[in-house]
Amino acid sequence: MHTDEFEISLHRELKVCENTIQRIKKTLGLMEQKYHKTTEAFIEEYRNGNLASDLDNKDDYRAWESSYESLKQWQDLERQYQEQFRSMKI
Repeated sequence: MHTDEFEISLHRELKVCENTIQRIKKTLGLMEQKYHKTTEAFIEEYRNGNLASDLDNKDDYRAWESSYESLKQWQDLERQYQEQFRSMKI
């Protein structure tokens, strides 16, 4: 059953997702600028062990990978909320 309260809550959660995704993308963008590579290229190199010898940047690399994983989770949550929102409109 659809209620206005549910729609309001869902809209609020979607906004939280959008804001969080934008913050994470900004963080990823800063890392891309700092290391002159895309997040996708970094993830591939990092997971293949190509950056393991770069101990000076390991904390950044961990944070970069963590941000990447968080982005995927938030985007998945956003998709779920959007599906719920669309199903309410039918």
